[in-house]
Amino acid sequence: MAPEFDHKTGRIMVRRWATTDLEGRIAHHMRAWEHAKQAPESHPAGGLAFVTINRDFGCEALHVADVLTAVLNERAHPRVPWVAYDRQLLDRVASELHLRREVVESMDGLRRSEMTEFFDTLLNRKPSDALMVHKLAEVVRSLAIHGHTVIVGRGSHLITKDLKSGLHVRLTAPREWRVHRVAASRKVSESTAEQTVAEIERERAHFLQTFFIHDPEHPFVHDLTIDASQFAPVEIADIIGAAVQIRELPLADAA
Repeated sequence: MAPEFDHKTGRIMVRRWATTDLEGRIAHHMRAWEHAKQAPESHPAGGLAFVTINRDFGCEALHVADVLTAVLNERAHPRVPWVAYDRQLLDRVASELHLRREVVESMDGLRRSEMTEFFDTLLNRKPSDALMVHKLAEVVRSLAIHGHTVIVGRGSHLITKDLKSGLHVRLTAPREWRVHRVAASRKVSESTAEQTVAEIERERAHFLQTFFIHDPEHPFVHDLTIDASQFAPVEIADIIGAAVQIRELPLADAA
């Protein structure tokens, strides 16, 4: 079943999570993960796929993520439903102790130990607010390990780059096209949109350069790069969804 199209807005109608309350969303997802552990033949621990989306600003990644979760849930009806997490949700989970504990401490001690060792090679601990980014990274990696999550931005592709069950996607598009989309969506002038694009791109570059240790000899290569100017969000979601299903088959076979 394809997601419904809203002819008034020209956008895909996405069936949101059963509750818009973040605590309810986390609790619901945690229960699904726990139930999956009780049926390891269907859902091996750490074997559920996840998706990270890294993007140029203006590529509508949040909308793509919402449509993608709807597509994957309606196509396969998985026992553990797919859920999308954007910057706002990730930052809130990382900053609220009870939410962070619920996500991170649900993993076994070995995985938490491996996560700490991995972060020692990835995260820069020198900046004054490095601790907050470390907490964010714990949340992102834990969500990825649990699986069936679509994680947008916040360095998620780097935080999870060694996990075999991930599909790392980059959305890109010509700058002129992105500026036009931002101007239209925010109802501002092209010049204002150009300034917005430039400012947010600088902020994102600063975030990655400040908090992550880069290895110039091993640059990150995404599994899938899509020109967002050539496809509608639902088409991009279909492309990513097909790749996810291909990626998840070997994981199930290996169980």
